[in-house]
Amino acid sequence: MEAKIIHKKVFIFIFLFFIFTGCENYLTEKNPSEVTTDFLYTTANGLQAAVNGLYTLERNQISENECNNFALIMGDCGTDIDFNRASAQEVSRYRLDIDLTTQAAIRSWWQKWYSIIERSNSIIAFGEQAEITKTEKMSVLREAYIYRAYAYFWLVRKFDNIWLNTDPTTYKNIEGRTYGVASQNDVYALIIADLDKAIEYYGSDWTVVPGKFNQGVARLLRADVALWQNDYLTAATQSTKIINEGPFALVAPENIFTKDRLNKTSESMYVMQFDEFAPGGGPFSRLSLIFTTQYRMVPGCITASEFGGYGWARISPNPYMLGLYDSKYDRRWNAWWQHYYTYNDPNYNFSTLKYKLGDTLKLSDNSMLTGDNYYKDANISCKKYWDWVKVPITNRSWSNVYMFRYPQVLLIAAEAYMRLGDNTNALFYINKIRANRILATSPNQLLTTINEDILLDEHARELAFEGQRWFLLKRVGKLVERVQMYGGISVFRTVPSPNVLYYACRTNIKPYHVRWPIPQAERDAMGGFPQNVGYAGYVAPAK
Repeated sequence: MEAKIIHKKVFIFIFLFFIFTGCENYLTEKNPSEVTTDFLYTTANGLQAAVNGLYTLERNQISENECNNFALIMGDCGTDIDFNRASAQEVSRYRLDIDLTTQAAIRSWWQKWYSIIERSNSIIAFGEQAEITKTEKMSVLREAYIYRAYAYFWLVRKFDNIWLNTDPTTYKNIEGRTYGVASQNDVYALIIADLDKAIEYYGSDWTVVPGKFNQGVARLLRADVALWQNDYLTAATQSTKIINEGPFALVAPENIFTKDRLNKTSESMYVMQFDEFAPGGGPFSRLSLIFTTQYRMVPGCITASEFGGYGWARISPNPYMLGLYDSKYDRRWNAWWQHYYTYNDPNYNFSTLKYKLGDTLKLSDNSMLTGDNYYKDANISCKKYWDWVKVPITNRSWSNVYMFRYPQVLLIAAEAYMRLGDNTNALFYINKIRANRILATSPNQLLTTINEDILLDEHARELAFEGQRWFLLKRVGKLVERVQMYGGISVFRTVPSPNVLYYACRTNIKPYHVRWPIPQAERDAMGGFPQNVGYAGYVAPAK
């Protein structure tokens, strides 16, 4: 009982702390002594400050556990396309000998989204009652509606069984709450209502402000939600609305993840801000390190921007993922993945060695490139998170991060039309991507047939390591099947895996792993919220 009271006091403190400290750099900050709940929830400027704080809440997770909790999702870990060597890997390997209900990474995501929901509830409830102009109200609240919908959409897909609440948290209701499992119908009804309200409030405004939600994001989420509801007509309607009326367009693959680390292109729908000089920029991240191999550990090599700088080699694409590309014709092959490294230390003594300065690292050239070290020091790096501006040896990155990118809209449109039986339009939208990404000299640049597996393959080529794969595989009912076939890595360039855990996900994964467990600490705080089936603490409902 004492622990529960302490938890509630801590919750109230954190909630109030976030309310009063969530301002972004692109706003003029108020003196903290002048910030009151009246200011926050009754004025347009106050409500905008509270909304900007939502972006801060989302981004705060980056600093946890060296960014591993965040990278677990963004690296598509626990799917058919990743090799997670050392980034909250217990979760992605579906470890059966570990109590996953106590894993910090899982709790991190639960807490983040519920913190955002708590704040959004207050912004929406008080903002709708605020005596401000309708134009001001719509301009501010539309982002809060998207955030609440986005948070619940993420939670219901990942956990299935969640708590649904739309009431602002106050000192009057923090005690004595009842935490029951909401029906998914009720959860999706709220998500849809919030997104529809956001879309209504955007009207004809398609403006894209770096680091902020916009009409395109609202409609993208609405289309994605529709796919989860098997409402393919709505998915097709919303996605084509973005395509035909929005300001978004495809960019050459090598120009999407920009070397100025801003990632500001016509494919940018929502880009999380980290660049310290960008409006609303946040703290540094470790993503560049997590997705870059440790080539620097090989004698004769030093860190260099052309190879991603300093790396930790925690998450890499697996052979199945790489095999989806046509390395000769697909421009994404080299634009987004670093496949080789060279001996580049001009001060190293190569005189007695068979390899020289400028040679490519090869297996068994020295003792560092055998077994486990080969996996760490010569594996494939993902360039999507590279920071080309930072000094190579720096272990901090300020590159902005794509959260929603325009090609996802085209893939949603292609799938929606395919499921409606309109393969002509389905091929039209998926081929928009391929015409941009694959050289015209390829005999297979444009597809002539389409089915679910073809869509899954193109989705992987395009959106790998952007945090979408797990959800897609779950939605189409192929998560368990695909992980069993391809998950992890058992062989890399003829070198057998030195650790059985590197591909243990294939035998570990069970049908119940299509949902995460409810974090035990959160269950305790909620007075015994039911645990998901299969996990420690699960109790079958009484008949």
